[in-house]
Amino acid sequence: MSKNLIIPPDPVDPVARMVPLLLRLALYVFLTVILIQAIPVTYSYDPFEEWPRLFWLIRTIIFLPLHEGGHFLFMFFGRTLHVIGGSFWQIMFPVLWFAIAMKQKSQVAPFPLFWVGENMMDVSLYIRDAQDMVIPLLGGRKSGHDWHYLLTKWDWIDSCQEIADVVFFLGLIIAIAAIIFGIGWAVAAYRESGKPQAPRVLA
Repeated sequence: MSKNLIIPPDPVDPVARMVPLLLRLALYVFLTVILIQAIPVTYSYDPFEEWPRLFWLIRTIIFLPLHEGGHFLFMFFGRTLHVIGGSFWQIMFPVLWFAIAMKQKSQVAPFPLFWVGENMMDVSLYIRDAQDMVIPLLGGRKSGHDWHYLLTKWDWIDSCQEIADVVFFLGLIIAIAAIIFGIGWAVAAYRESGKPQAPRVLA
């Protein structure tokens, strides 16, 4: 008569549990710093105020290429879609990344969600500038101001401040929620990793 062999679970390594948690928490501290830097400069534009270096770098190497890429993607679908495509793609790209991560139940999901909020805050500054048009544009004034064109076309130019406020504060809420969501998920994963595993049984 054969007996089953019971193999005890491997002991939980506290270092192996702690390292992923600390790395994730460090990431969300980093994102919090970016958000704090972004709030004042994306809410109102001051040509005499120097932007925080970190946020300026992120905006230059990430936000701007996404925006211009959106114009390229929509350039064959008429003037209006071509113009709005920059801001649309700047927000939609991290939305799609977030959706894919959530479908895969990946802990990466809060990261792109944060950038959804950040990009909405960035776009809100462009909307706010629709009347005054003082923000320097990549192609200069000849390239045209996206939101001046759009809001004038839709006869909403006098409401640009209110529209910008809605987009800004919605983006801010999303960015804050992403950080809280990410920290909560990281802590939950840490606790889950500490639960004792069931022993394995070999027949």
